[in-house]
This record gives sequence, structure tokens and C-alpha cells, in this order.
Amino acid sequence: MKTIKQYLCLVCLLLIVAPVYSASEASFRKLYKTYTLNQDGSMEERVYKELKIFTHAAMNSKYGETFIVYNPEFQELIINESYTIQKDGSKVITPANAFVEVLPSFAADAPAYNHLKEMVVVHTGLELGATIVLDYSIKTKAAMCGELDVFTMIKELSPIEDFRLTVNVPESKKINYELLNSSAKPDVKVDNGIRTVSYNMKNIAPRPYSYPVYSTSIGIVQQVASGMMPAFTASTYDSNAVAIDVLKKQFTVGDSSVIENKIAELKKEPGDDKNKLRMAINKFMTYLYSVKGQCGVSLSQAGYRVRPASEVLLSMYGTRAELANLDNVLHKAAGFDAEIKVAFVEAKDMNSVGLSGVVAILSDSEMNTYANGWYADVQDYMSVTDLNGVKSSLRTDKPEKPTKNIKTIELNETNSRTLPGGYVAVTIPDTYIAATLYPYSANTSISENMLLPHKLNRIMQYNVKLPEGKTWIEKRSVKVSNEVGEVSVEYELSGDEVKVTYTYKVDEQLITKKNYRQFYSLMSECKDMNNYTLIFR
Repeated sequence: MKTIKQYLCLVCLLLIVAPVYSASEASFRKLYKTYTLNQDGSMEERVYKELKIFTHAAMNSKYGETFIVYNPEFQELIINESYTIQKDGSKVITPANAFVEVLPSFAADAPAYNHLKEMVVVHTGLELGATIVLDYSIKTKAAMCGELDVFTMIKELSPIEDFRLTVNVPESKKINYELLNSSAKPDVKVDNGIRTVSYNMKNIAPRPYSYPVYSTSIGIVQQVASGMMPAFTASTYDSNAVAIDVLKKQFTVGDSSVIENKIAELKKEPGDDKNKLRMAINKFMTYLYSVKGQCGVSLSQAGYRVRPASEVLLSMYGTRAELANLDNVLHKAAGFDAEIKVAFVEAKDMNSVGLSGVVAILSDSEMNTYANGWYADVQDYMSVTDLNGVKSSLRTDKPEKPTKNIKTIELNETNSRTLPGGYVAVTIPDTYIAATLYPYSANTSISENMLLPHKLNRIMQYNVKLPEGKTWIEKRSVKVSNEVGEVSVEYELSGDEVKVTYTYKVDEQLITKKNYRQFYSLMSECKDMNNYTLIFR
């Protein structure tokens, strides 16, 4: 697990938390989103946008195409209008061959979801100063869920001059809704048996950060829970628990013999040793949760459907929800305690959050698998329930007090180099103790709050063997302590080795504009390579 997290960190350093400079690249003159629940339970989502292009980057890459994913089993896509208004006012209608329907890349290796469609709208007639106009509707059959179920985030990469969000439901339908992280007030009207709730917001700034992509759903939690991202949630389910009940019936075993055969296979090596069997199950599921078996189809894109556990096992892939179901079924079949948990975006009124607000479906077992780690780390900023809608929590295997991990480092070609004057520099290779947090300290200040993916409490000791015939040039120990946490590096010569002890603590997960400087100073000390280098003479 540690190795995987370190690898993710290195990747994410390329995706650092940095200001998004899209404000000058393009601007949404208008962005309107309308959600309508019909009397028969079908729903329509309609999106209208006018986007003015200012730079070649916006024209050639960022906004040159629009991608619309839908599930034709339950949904129909209608392009109402698509054209470009050029700088001189001329209108270029998007030609038929500029609408390219493809299989979404995240469903490519998942045959059960090869029916999904992604409409790529290639915008034509683009030039600096041109305005893209696109109006499309996704109509959803009542068979998918039969209720209005909306969760949408509002900020975009570029500023929005005029944003309108409208929800229409039959007057007889109760609707719960909430606008998160915004003081905008709704306009509520009833006309001809239709209740309309609408928000009109002006001059919305672009989102200031691109969170490192450890997990798309974790990024949603970070953006909303930090207060940075305004988001709208609405549901006509009677309650959040009723919405969960729609999912509950989806978690089935399928062919029990397939599950029993797999348990028998996993038992071959550990035999009756329950702890080893549990580890074997978790090793198998960790493999599936990785890129080997987890496809990127979301719960909503799957039509809120979950394939039976036996089918997922035979196919060796599944959505996040399907793998959680299989994980749960295998643990139970082996006699272990396990339970499905549902993690939602958190709102003041959780009855306003339906299935579209699900962050992840998780199997919470006696021994958490690697896949649950990131979610457990942010659970204080989500709403977690069981399948009965009862508030719950995710188990975590993190100890209250960290144990000291000790490693011995012998001199070799990869961790040392010879310097002029007979000096030898030895670098402690495992320098990524806090690297999952490095991307969040890329700038000297922040414009809005940030939510870290986790807190940190680690103690590492490295015993560095003295190179033969050399003595250590002593270094002064380092300690930085403030309201966010503490970072210290202690050096001690003991016999034929130098003991280097790193203590890294970050106690605050929500980093505000006020305490960011303290967090920044801790991370600066963590990243200082001088703290990982020893000189011998």
C-alpha cells in the first residue's frame, strides 16, 4: 500500500495544486442547466452554453471539443443546437460529421458496458474571439430511477458570467434541495401544476485549484468539503434512506457455487488459518481494485445497476460498486464480518442527496483492503451510511500512536557519490514520507481553502552505516512546530552508524487561507533534500 501511494505521489507532482489560469483563456457568457422531472417519472437534463474563446490553447485543446457521456439503455441524447459565432458575427453551423459517437475510454475493457456512448462534439469555425454555442438534452427513462436526482458542481475551469440552474417537478412531488457553499437564494414558483426552483448567479470565478487525481470521487469530496466548490443537490426521493433502498436490492451474490469455488481456491495455501485466508482475499481484491480490474464506469453511468458478484468474479472486472459487492460477498462466504457502506457528499439536509451524490460504494470488512484507504482518510467530510440508511463509519487500521519504522542503509552506488577532497555524500533514498501532501504546497499562498487527502503522523528511523575509513560530519537537528503540526529531523552518531529520525505530523486536514503558511513551512522542511543527505570524510 505504501509503495502504491508513493508512486501516486510522484505522478501527482505533475498535477500539482496550482492556480488555474483559465480565466483569460475563455469565458462562459452563459451556462444554463435545467433538470425536469416529468409526471411519468422520466427526467430531462438540458445544458445550454455560450463560451467565448480568448486563446489558442482554449481553441485547440481545452474547449475545442465537448464530451457527452450517456447510457442508451436508459437515456437518449438530443443535440438541440450547435454552432459557432465568429468574431465578425457570422454563424458556422456544426456539420453532421463533427458529431462523433465513440465508446468512452473508461468502458473500453469492460464488455458489460460497451453499450455506453460518448458523443464528441467537434466545434468548427473556431478563432480567437469566437463564441461556441451548444444546447443539448439527455432524456432519462423512468425505468432508471423514476425520481429527480441531481448533484452538480458549479465552478468551471473558466469564469461564468451568467449561470442559471433550474429544477422543474410536478407540484404533487416533494423535492428536497440544497445549494452548498453559496449564499445565493432560490426563486420558487408554482405554475400549471409545475413547481420550479431556480438560481441565478453572476460572475462566478473559475475554480482555483486542480486537485491531484488520487481518485476522482475523492477530489469531489475535497472540492466541496473545503468550501471551494459551490454545488447543487436535489432529490425527490422521500429521504436519503429511500434512495439507498434502491441500491440495496442490487447487491446480490448471483451463482453461489462460483463464490464457493473461489473461496476453496483461496483456502488451498492458508488452509484453516483464518488470518492468512483473510489476507489472501484482500490480496486478490487489491489486484482487482487496481487498474487490472476496476473500470471507470460510475454508478450513474451504469444506470444505478450493480452486476451480481459471481458475474463480476467470472469476468475479473467491475465498477467500483461491483467490486465492493464482490469484496463483501467473498469475506462473508469465508466467515468474516463485512458490510456494504455508502459514502455520500455531505449536505446539511441529507434528504436532499440522492444516488447522484454517492461518492463511493465500499466493502467495510474486518481487515480493510487497500481500496478503502483514501475514503477512510476523508470520512469526516462525507456522510457514510449502511444499506439501511443508518449513519455509520469506515474502519481504519491506522494506530492512534505511530510506531517507529527502522531501516538500515548500507553504502552502495545508488545512494552515494564521491565528492572532491575525499568526501562521500550518502542520500537516504526513501524521501517520500510526506509526498502525498507535497502537491498541496506548490504555492506560497492560496486563494481558497484546501482539504488534504489525509492527516499525517509518521516516525521513520534510518541507520546509515559509516563508509569504511570515513567519519561523519555532524549536522544540527531540525525542528519546525506550529499550529498545523510538526516536522523534526534528529541526527545521532551511535557506534558505526548514524541514526536519522524523521517525525512528521500534520494534525489539520482542512487547510485555510489563514493557516496555509504554517502548512507550507512544514512541507518545505519535508522537501528539503539537505535533510536527507549525510556527508562523510
